Amino acid sequence: MRLLRGEIRKLARRPAAFVTLGIQLAIVALIYIAVAVSYVHGPTTGEGGGAAARVGMRLLLTFPGAYAGSLGLVTGLGGLLALAFGGAAAGADWGWGMVKVAVARGESRTRYVLAKLLAVELFVALGLAIAFAVSVVAALAAATYAGIPTSGLTDSEVLGELPEQLARGYLGMAEQTAIGFAIATVARSQLAGLGAGIALYFVEQFATIFLADLVKYFPFHVAQSSLRLTFAGSGGGGGGLTSPLDPGLSVALVLAYLVVAAMVSVVVVERAEISG
Repeated sequence: MRLLRGEIRKLARRPAAFVTLGIQLAIVALIYIAVAVSYVHGPTTGEGGGAAARVGMRLLLTFPGAYAGSLGLVTGLGGLLALAFGGAAAGADWGWGMVKVAVARGESRTRYVLAKLLAVELFVALGLAIAFAVSVVAALAAATYAGIPTSGLTDSEVLGELPEQLARGYLGMAEQTAIGFAIATVARSQLAGLGAGIALYFVEQFATIFLADLVKYFPFHVAQSSLRLTFAGSGGGGGGLTSPLDPGLSVALVLAYLVVAAMVSVVVVERAEISG
């Protein structure tokens, strides 16, 4: 607990957490502003598919389905930001010599790595809660501006499902955070870790073209599958996406990748030659 408290205080003083969350909140706000303005002032007919676009925008802003839309937006964007945040948190300690300081203090390397990773995951969980709340408020404001009824805001069935949906969304983000953390730990560099992590993310997305049958089992696709499960059965119009994997298998694979990433980080730090 002492190590965990220390890592939480350390992360709270670093700008990375606030910058990452600020980027996400700004993008979410801009998306809902754009949707509301487009719905009110955009074309309703024509070759550009204005009517169809308005239907999609209305679904995004109509509660209770808007809860699913907000969660999908926050976790989809948040997964990549969580990857970057995990890499930044792990890589910074190598660049600033904090790993050497911890070893010189006589701290257990394994406990040190796991405490840092847990602290990072806690910040990601807090960021998800804040971003989701802001996203729902933005969706409500956008719906009000667009003149869309918000009577479904208090739908008891959907509200009852939200905790599980949030947990599934967080699980996928936690896996991506751990992967970014592991990559930066292997690279022993904040910049190299961030670059390699983001590059790996996009390489896996492009791999869909060549490995369509296998890519769904890869770590980032598995995380996205876990996120998509939050939309299933959300009720009330909107976001009815389904996962290409069985729900149980998707969650099991996400947990497996998370554990493997944590173990890689531990092994790298345990085997590293660190002189005082």
